[in-house]
Amino acid sequence: MGSSSLSEDYRLCLERELRRGRAGVCGDPSLRAVLWQILVEDFDLHGALQDDALALLTDGLWGRADLAPALRALARAFELLELAAVHLYLLPWRKEFTTIKTFSGGYVHVLKGVLSEDLLLKSFQKMGYVRRDNHRLMVTARRGLCLVHS
Repeated sequence: MGSSSLSEDYRLCLERELRRGRAGVCGDPSLRAVLWQILVEDFDLHGALQDDALALLTDGLWGRADLAPALRALARAFELLELAAVHLYLLPWRKEFTTIKTFSGGYVHVLKGVLSEDLLLKSFQKMGYVRRDNHRLMVTARRGLCLVHS
């Protein structure tokens, strides 16, 4: 990863994935390992996240008798939340990323199956989404890198 900052390494990883035609989560195993260590060990980070990560983990695992499938479902939910953030970061001009339908798709089948509506709304609000109505979340302010705007 070199001497650059972790956020720069992550940004570069996302850019590489985008150039490969995959605007998704960072797939670099060494970077993912570093991020995992930070998430597990850095208690200052937990405070900076206002305990959101721990609240999401607790919410996703609460009352689950079999932890293995619960952890897989929670991992998929985190990947989907990360993907939403990455899309807004790298491709903020794309109209399909400005609205999230809360009545179908990944929101219902991946996120709501694991996390509470309150925590989902809080997570999406941190990305700039607000509840438009009972069926949609919409971005209020466009942010991002605008790397490949044509």
